[in-house]
Amino acid sequence: MSGADIRDVFELPPPGAVNKQKPKSQGEKRPEGISRELFSLLGENSAPLAIYQKKFKEKPKSNQKAKNWVWHPFRNPSRGDDLALHHWVLKSEAESEAPYKFEKFNTILFIQDYTDDEYRELLEDEDWSKEETDYLFKLCREFDLRFFVIADRYQWPGKNRTLEDLKDRFYAVSRKTLTARNPINGMTAAQSSLLNSMEYNKEQEVIRKNYLVGLASRTPEEVAEEEALFIELKRIESLQSKLLSDREEVLKLLDEQKSTEDLQSFHTSAGVSGLIQDMVNARRVTKTEDPATNYSAPSSGVSSSVSTPARSFALNAPKVRYGPSPNDAKSGISWHEKLHSGCFVRSQKIPAVKASLVQKVHATMNELGVSSRLIMPTAKVSEKYVELQNTIVILLELKRQLDRFSQESDIQGRLNGSKKRPASPDTIEDGRNKKLITGSGDTSRRNVYNNDVL
Repeated sequence: MSGADIRDVFELPPPGAVNKQKPKSQGEKRPEGISRELFSLLGENSAPLAIYQKKFKEKPKSNQKAKNWVWHPFRNPSRGDDLALHHWVLKSEAESEAPYKFEKFNTILFIQDYTDDEYRELLEDEDWSKEETDYLFKLCREFDLRFFVIADRYQWPGKNRTLEDLKDRFYAVSRKTLTARNPINGMTAAQSSLLNSMEYNKEQEVIRKNYLVGLASRTPEEVAEEEALFIELKRIESLQSKLLSDREEVLKLLDEQKSTEDLQSFHTSAGVSGLIQDMVNARRVTKTEDPATNYSAPSSGVSSSVSTPARSFALNAPKVRYGPSPNDAKSGISWHEKLHSGCFVRSQKIPAVKASLVQKVHATMNELGVSSRLIMPTAKVSEKYVELQNTIVILLELKRQLDRFSQESDIQGRLNGSKKRPASPDTIEDGRNKKLITGSGDTSRRNVYNNDVL
């Protein structure tokens, strides 16, 4: 055994190896303000709250170069004097001598002016003098057509003008002056747009504002009542649509179809030919005669070329029948307009009834002594069964409609009777002096609106 093997067994380092010290693991530094015992209790978990430490804010890291700002003088072109003001601007803007950027907001509204001759010819009004009209236009120029400010500052002796009066006078004068100087046919697009913007309806504005004042002055009781009436109106409209759909369904069951064709369509040859074609198609569908009876003999030109033995054989040959005959019923033979592929049970062709009416239809059939299941569903039996079933469905639908209208009639009769009797103590009066019945009267109230609309 060599020395290397012995060192390997005892896990000794090789000869000449330097003992390297392992670096100590640096633990988390204890922050200031926390004792050593308390910090040792935290272990490897971080502190539940961030500890504020007083230190300076870090300098922002930016790769851009700082911009140079200069204290630069400027002049406002909107001012009449040459007052020089100063402000901080970028050095690049100061060197470029750019115009003052807030100058674009110094705008003056265009207000149509008039001369003395135009006023005498076009603008005279009994209620407005020229001096008062000049005063109105002066305020419009001063306050840039802010009519609320103009109406607040407007003071003319002997006249109390409203906002609508001022607007009506201003737009009327401007519109007449513009149309007098520029005829409507020769106006440009800008002038036409300006003329359209001068349209003002004083009466409509007064009605609109009065309506808004009325809405704003409503009491909470009136608002609640209007909301209830609106909900009731929606319910009545939905009930009306349901009644119309029920009526259409009843008419459909009764096979009442209104003609949508106009007699004027048959005044032309195309309309008449279309009518004839429809009649021919309908006759083909419902035709039950034997086609052999419509057999026509060959024309004379053809018969002359046929030999006598061949013609005699054709006349004596047995006739082939291509349609139904009266004896088919005895033999149990039936003819169909449309043949279905494969075999099927005849009772499958009986139309199904609504799920809500199945039990009622079966109960009615039991009262009549008719079984709901056909024992021998022949063609005639199935046809009569379908007719009976449709008749029962129509009867049930009419009975349902009759019960509904009878119930509404009874409620209306009770309401009419209650109006004749003196009011009971449980009635209350709302803000509009209308008697509203509480308690059980809520249903009556809804029915009153219902019957009024219906």
